[in-house]
Amino acid sequence: MLLDVNRVTRTFVRRKEEFAAVDEVSFQLDSGSFMAVVGRSGNGKTTLLNMITGLLHPTDGTVKVNGEDLSQLDDEKISYLRNRTIGYVTQRETLISSLSVFNNVMLPALIHVRTKKTRDGDGAALEDFEKRAEYLLGELQVEHLVDSYPKELSGGEIRRVAIARALVMRPKLFIADEPTGDLDTDSTKLVMQLLRRTADEGAAVIIVTHDSDAIGYADRVYTMDRGKLLQTR
Repeated sequence: MLLDVNRVTRTFVRRKEEFAAVDEVSFQLDSGSFMAVVGRSGNGKTTLLNMITGLLHPTDGTVKVNGEDLSQLDDEKISYLRNRTIGYVTQRETLISSLSVFNNVMLPALIHVRTKKTRDGDGAALEDFEKRAEYLLGELQVEHLVDSYPKELSGGEIRRVAIARALVMRPKLFIADEPTGDLDTDSTKLVMQLLRRTADEGAAVIIVTHDSDAIGYADRVYTMDRGKLLQTR
């Protein structure tokens, strides 16, 4: 089992009243599975993703990724886990404005190589990661933008570059919050076919989406309503 979410709750205080944005959510996800989460805005979907990636701590419950309880990891270990095991595409634009498209995609690999050298006293070759980056940019049809900078890209191009960056390390768990939100029909098909192949090749994939076309690529569909998660397909 790659992902184990067990009775996870996250509470916040609003106007001096406590409420559960995520309310005792439990599910498991194996390698090779593709899961879609749907539901109206404000029902806890992004909060759940942030807990699965370790960006936010649950108030109660546990999240285990690849056997690691995220609550038991210090900042260094959880950062290493995110870099090597998890690929996460948020709704917000997260490309670094001072880096070219290619260097944005390569950034997780550069961090990994530097971390590996520090930990193991041995560097790792970048050639394989460079080939992987080139492959992903080609699959997403943005290979002609390798020398461009984020300010020169459209919203849809930024989204596709962010997806390439999240996949460059071949993560065991890929998570995307509205991966097709800025995309036209053709680009949506490119992205979803790539994510389906990613799952078929052994990664676990979770997407949050409002896109009916994207939902069709998933094995399992869940609806999130007022913090509760219910499997609907």
